[in-house]
Amino acid sequence: MSEIAARFRRMADAIEKNENFGGAFVVVPPEGAGESVQTLLLDPTPDPAQFWQMLLTKCQIQIAEIEMAKRTNQSFGRR
Repeated sequence: MSEIAARFRRMADAIEKNENFGGAFVVVPPEGAGESVQTLLLDPTPDPAQFWQMLLTKCQIQIAEIEMAKRTNQSFGRR
């Protein structure tokens, strides 16, 4: 079993073991494209807007880190 598939299986196991499911996501980018992001929310009164905002924020952080790394790598070659 690959580590990527294992991340999804662990999330599925966690969902099955917990009540009060409030949402879940597992985001695994291709190698070298940032960190994976995974969250399981347990909330008896889930808030859809909060769920989507959390996912959006985590994705924006990853994008910002990738863009910063690109700028840093480009600036070393310039004179």
